This record gives sequence, structure tokens and C-alpha cells, in this order.
Amino acid sequence: MAAVLAVEDGVVTDVRLAFGGLAPQPWRARTAEAVLVGERLTPGSVAAIQAELAHAEPLPHNAFKLDLATSVGSAVLIDLARSQEAPR
Repeated sequence: MAAVLAVEDGVVTDVRLAFGGLAPQPWRARTAEAVLVGERLTPGSVAAIQAELAHAEPLPHNAFKLDLATSVGSAVLIDLARSQEAPR
């Protein structure tokens, strides 16, 4: 997963998220981005990843990728949330 975000006063002002290896081409996570903009990034922000993948239709042999993407995406958002809390 690739993630870039801009935060002002603790609020996400811009974010770009993309998954690799989830689909035949990189998957831009526009739904998750929309959920996050205007919000404070917290460990609870993982719901954005769940919203992104809510309508995904995996094939039987690659359904595991949804759980994997949720775990990786959640970990990335939690790490980003923690890095925003760290003193500069």
C-alpha cells in the first residue's frame, strides 16, 4: 500500500491511498480517501479501508486478498495516525 497525506491542525486535508497486488492494476482507494478528508486520523480511521473494500468482488482463489488489504491498510493508517501524534 502506498499512502501520502497532508494534515493541518490534526485534520486530514489531502490523502492519496493505493493498493498494489489487489487487482490487475494498482487500486486507487478513492472511497477511503473521501472518508478520511476532513477527519482526524485516529486508529479508528481503519473504517475507511473497510468502506473502500465493502463492494469488492473477489474470485474464490483470491478472496484472501481482502483480509490482507484490510490488515495492511489498517496498519498503515494506524502508523500514520501515530506519526501525526509524535512530537516534532
